[in-house]
Amino acid sequence: MSDTNATTTDAEGEEVNTLEQSTITMVDVLEQEKEMEDEYAAVLGASDEKACTYAKGPIQRQALYSCLTCCPEARTDLAKCAGVCLACSYRCHENHELVELYTKRNFRCDCPTLRLGAVKRCCLNPQLEGPQPSNDGNLYNQNFQGLYCQCKRPYPDPERTTEEVMLQCAVCEDWYHLPHMKAPGASEKMLDSCSEMICDTCMDKNQFLRDYTALALQAVEAEESKADLKADKVQVDAEADSKPEQTEEPASKRVKLSTGDCRRPNPTKKHQGAAFWTNDWRKSLCKCTECLALFKEFAVEFLLDADDSAKAYEERGMKRAEENSSYEQGMRALSSIDRTQQIDAITEYNRMTDKLKDYLKGFALRDKVVTPEDINVFFTRMRDENKPSVGQPHFCR
Repeated sequence: MSDTNATTTDAEGEEVNTLEQSTITMVDVLEQEKEMEDEYAAVLGASDEKACTYAKGPIQRQALYSCLTCCPEARTDLAKCAGVCLACSYRCHENHELVELYTKRNFRCDCPTLRLGAVKRCCLNPQLEGPQPSNDGNLYNQNFQGLYCQCKRPYPDPERTTEEVMLQCAVCEDWYHLPHMKAPGASEKMLDSCSEMICDTCMDKNQFLRDYTALALQAVEAEESKADLKADKVQVDAEADSKPEQTEEPASKRVKLSTGDCRRPNPTKKHQGAAFWTNDWRKSLCKCTECLALFKEFAVEFLLDADDSAKAYEERGMKRAEENSSYEQGMRALSSIDRTQQIDAITEYNRMTDKLKDYLKGFALRDKVVTPEDINVFFTRMRDENKPSVGQPHFCR
């Protein structure tokens, strides 16, 4: 009897061990899929992948693509560029040379317009009678040509041998390599705390934004500069001790009060170069009459809208993706069934992955591209194998 119990216990232990090892494998797969889902959601999750956005007019922020197949002249002439929405990139420009633009603000899809030519028709807008007029409100920069930064290089750059760290300017929406910006003292370590960046060119164009640099991350000073600052502080403290005690100056005295209710601060020191901003810095921007006029004059009113930021767009996409997450569904399904069912599911999963590897190996040996139709054939075969065999019925008499 004891031997039987030992055998049973060993069998159960082996079964549990197999389950644990296989479960880790499945969880790993699900977690890898979740990472891919998160990356997808951050860029595409808040964009419509089924319907062209042209009918909605300029979209506050959406994923966009530049089609160099339909607009070959765009490579040398920015006036010939065109941007298409996510759905049109799938349906109307499949297998075309597309430049991924990440996201752009206040852009209307060009696919149904004359920017794509007088002959081409948007597959998702068959109700439109011919190409529509160009979208005069759209803005185009060198990104539409596949070029980025002040170095005007493609991304990824085939000539680079090191990792590329790039930041998107919150104003011009171009992408920049950190070393190529005028940003004295800035380092990659700052990027962990950086919510948004405004490049040096845009800071020069919109000089009134320098008044807000107290909200920006401060670059690390050189050691000698730190020593000088420390010495200056000692001298200031000594002078303060020699003066009679004074009450603290009211905060209202330290801001510009040209209109009586302006909250735009005086800069603590003259700012040079790009600015790296902390979270929620937009909420601190002044909206008095004079400042609103400044934002409008320099065409940067969008900075007053916190939902305009790329971060807010990504959060909307992530929230939307959570509802249809394969990772969450997979983990719930795996935990909701009993141990025997888990073992059966894991065994079937491992069998399927082995067969899929063998199936794909044949394509690799023949140097053949795997198409969606090939994958559909594989799973059709798997379903056919799993169908119960129906033989001659037998009746007991």
